[in-house]
Amino acid sequence: MQPAPGPRPVPADLDAIGDRYTDLLEARERGDQTTADQLAHACADDIPALREEIHRVELLRRELAAELDRVTGHA
Repeated sequence: MQPAPGPRPVPADLDAIGDRYTDLLEARERGDQTTADQLAHACADDIPALREEIHRVELLRRELAAELDRVTGHA
């Protein structure tokens, strides 16, 4: 399996996504509904990037499993 031609897409900033989600939970715990609402919208905007990252990792997992099968003779 070869990587797709062309420039690699810029990966999602998973640290920033995680920080936004943590900030959302903390705002909810504090009862800061205004901030929580804003962060909830930002977290919702992160969903497509998270889906793409999950898809990318799943493709890598499959590639690794196929290569492991090949080198161990289980293919």
